Amino acid sequence: MRAVGRVFALILGLALLSCGPRPAHPLSAFEGRLSDWAREILSDSPELATQAGVSTDAAGGPYGDRLDDRSLVAVEARRSAALRRNVELISFDAGDLNAADRLTFSVLRDQFAAAAQGADFAFGDFTPLGGMKPYVLNQLDSAFLTLPSFLDERHDIRSTADAEDYLLRLRQVAAAIDAETARARADAQAGVRPPLFIMDATLRLLDDAIAQPLATQPYIVSFRRKLDQLAATESDASRRAAADQRNLAFLARAEGIVRDSIIPAHQRAAAFLRSDRANAGDDPGVMRLPRGQEYYAAALRIETTTSLSPSEIHTIGLARVAALNNQLDIALRRLGLTEGAVGARLAQLTVDPRYQYEDSDAGRAQLIADVQARVARMMERAPQWFGALPRAPLEVRRVPPFAETTQPGAYYSPPSINGETPGVYYINLRDLSEMTRIDLPTQDFHEAVPGHHFQVALAQEIDDAPLLRRLIAFNAYGEGWGLYAEQLADEAGFYDGDPAGRVGYLRWQLWRAARLVVDTGLHAKGWSRQQAIDYLAQTTGDAPGTIVSEVDRYVVWPGQACGYELGRREIERLREAARNELGPDFDLRGFHDAVLLRGEVPLSVLDTLVRDWIPQQRRLAARERRR
Repeated sequence: MRAVGRVFALILGLALLSCGPRPAHPLSAFEGRLSDWAREILSDSPELATQAGVSTDAAGGPYGDRLDDRSLVAVEARRSAALRRNVELISFDAGDLNAADRLTFSVLRDQFAAAAQGADFAFGDFTPLGGMKPYVLNQLDSAFLTLPSFLDERHDIRSTADAEDYLLRLRQVAAAIDAETARARADAQAGVRPPLFIMDATLRLLDDAIAQPLATQPYIVSFRRKLDQLAATESDASRRAAADQRNLAFLARAEGIVRDSIIPAHQRAAAFLRSDRANAGDDPGVMRLPRGQEYYAAALRIETTTSLSPSEIHTIGLARVAALNNQLDIALRRLGLTEGAVGARLAQLTVDPRYQYEDSDAGRAQLIADVQARVARMMERAPQWFGALPRAPLEVRRVPPFAETTQPGAYYSPPSINGETPGVYYINLRDLSEMTRIDLPTQDFHEAVPGHHFQVALAQEIDDAPLLRRLIAFNAYGEGWGLYAEQLADEAGFYDGDPAGRVGYLRWQLWRAARLVVDTGLHAKGWSRQQAIDYLAQTTGDAPGTIVSEVDRYVVWPGQACGYELGRREIERLREAARNELGPDFDLRGFHDAVLLRGEVPLSVLDTLVRDWIPQQRRLAARERRR
């Protein structure tokens, strides 16, 4: 329902095995090329290397003191590299590869081809593994928004050398923001600029960052906390006092960088947007951009890993909305809401104080406690549905208050491969009206267990997957699993005795179906922003602020919102096909292992994996009967 999960954790999708066992045999030509590609990508993205926790060798050298190069030259080089890698991949004969390498080949064939298609556009943002977006400066994931969280969550400070690296990275923040501003200016000269309402939303965030007092700037708050934690490790009083003095010097240097470098970069970005406002229009869709129809097709291919057309996706969404409305009508009647359209009744439920948490410290504490209890209950019962469980622990944490404004409602951050960092389910408590007892359970099942924590942690614990495979995340697979996990919780009876919670589950399902309609409406059918807002308000009955932020997300990230329902739909289709074919031999635990234990894959490859599992399961069941 909110901009959760993969918006901020897309590239965090799989942490990497950086120190695992080396192959006992010489690398084949294909394995060698995989290693080269992984090193090339990681060397180009020190932020990805940091997020993944790879060795310096895997990343082509030290990376802890660098940020990604966001300049036009660097982005063009990434586009060229994506085109080249696709050509290099298809030069291999898959028939000459062993079974494991053929799977990797199939996964990369889809990803590299989609990336090459996206690389053919000379505007917007492009990352070889993360996709494409049309507007460099936006309200969702521009550098001025993502870098504070990156440095807070991913740059550990365990020594003074780490603190020096933090300052080196901090010195590069202004260059990153300026590089994006320069690219946005170049795109505008080519006729590519976001609609006016996106410009204004981005300006508000820039202005808020500029106006923030120096002492409460997120970079300073985060750095101070990390330095205090480092000083606290000193048990000797004199050493602790020396550490405190050293930290004051570190903070003074950081404050100077933020004041004299980073804030002026924000001001330059804001000045550019203000100067270009008069040239912006209200049309939200990418069809108005150069080769807009082709651009949207490329975005849909990346985000859904299908070849479905916008019209086909739109029709699927409408049908799913109609089916869910029928279920919601029944569920709402059980709550005594019998009059009016489904959306209108959902709107009544949204503001019902019975389902709100108290907007206080006590209310926030109660919310976190409820989530922890629900997660623990799911983990206790998970062995009924999963043969393999993640070894990595999961923690529930609130989003740090200094980051609440720019962070989504909830998201999942993967564990580190070395076990030092658990998986973390972050919940944003800035506005408790967004976190009702109606919707919160379903969010827990999607973001935490059995959703993204199972999907990501299990995949990163696969010992034999090539490094490059572990770098790649597929939106339709990951978000499709998250949505399927919500459905699984319902099927398992987690809403028994909680009729309001089940309405929330159905509304979350309704949201993902409505996204198919709205995303394709905006980018292929000429819908206005207001038309999209009205449709979602009438359909979901959700809070106006949530609806507006969702629509604006679809505007700046075309196609991404379509991955959820299309992925869930495919996982359910494969499950039912396997159930029908296996009959009494069908094993839900085995099916889930077949889906999760080969890592992230395109939907077409997932079909192959499940088809291959069916005869394996039949033989296993036959052996069990003979015992």
